[in-house]
Amino acid sequence: MNFGSVGRRHMVFPVLVIACLMMILTDGCSKTEEKGTPVDISYLNKNETKLVTETHYFESEDTKERIVEVLTLLCSVPDNKELKATLTTGINIITYSYDGEQVIVSLGEKYKELPKTTEVLTRAALVRSLTNIPGVRYVMITVNGESLTDLSGNAIGIMTADMFVDNAGTQVETVESKVNLRLYFANESGDGLITVNRELTHNADVSNVPMEKLVVEQLISGPANDKSYPTISPGTKLINSTVKDGVCYLTFDSTLITAVNNVTTDVTIYSIVNSLVELSNINKVQIAIEGNKDGKFRDKYELSTVFERNLSLVEQ
Repeated sequence: MNFGSVGRRHMVFPVLVIACLMMILTDGCSKTEEKGTPVDISYLNKNETKLVTETHYFESEDTKERIVEVLTLLCSVPDNKELKATLTTGINIITYSYDGEQVIVSLGEKYKELPKTTEVLTRAALVRSLTNIPGVRYVMITVNGESLTDLSGNAIGIMTADMFVDNAGTQVETVESKVNLRLYFANESGDGLITVNRELTHNADVSNVPMEKLVVEQLISGPANDKSYPTISPGTKLINSTVKDGVCYLTFDSTLITAVNNVTTDVTIYSIVNSLVELSNINKVQIAIEGNKDGKFRDKYELSTVFERNLSLVEQ
């Protein structure tokens, strides 16, 4: 009897151990699975001189709910004591919207009070963090419902993660904005267009320049090699540029009317239009001269014309 009793106890023990081990392993696996999809969130360091990323694990599979998760994290103080919340106290999120691949975030008036360098870092952190969400490619920031503007009052428009790049170092002066533009310049005979891809990297002082203005300025400055030729007189001045409902409205001084070399009117017009339509928020262009939308451009096109992309002039 005693031997039988002892024998049973010795048989039960390993079974209990195995059961416990199975519970631990199962629990560990379930916790790993519960972590979900990782995403990098950008925070400012305490000195507001650079961005540091921290990994977060999504609790949801829904894109809109993930956007809320990221915005909540950006407003919260991270566990890392060397970092601070991206959106500090007082900069409240009024509302947000998600339409396809674009997120629009409306912030409170306090955002305008940020020092220039801190604002650039904050903007970069918002764009980088939100575009790390699968399904989000573009971000637009508004302040109290109005478009975020640069120092000249021009709307910045939509932003992508690759517009911001960090160089080595810890000072905020090393934060730069990088953009890749597809521009259209003239061929040698002036009757066709040549595609030119141009990468620009510029510092925080000019990172607020609207993309449509940057494109036009690059066209005015002309090509960088002898395989393509200018389409616009280098003395041309862009007076104003705005984008609304996918239409880019440009106002030039009268120098634009002056033909450069032997470039045709069509090549000049569609150099501007095709280059701007490469931007994701623009699909049409209207051009005014000295604020005048009446009359004709070089006696060919009515200035009231709203131009769309024309690739028939582009050399393959």
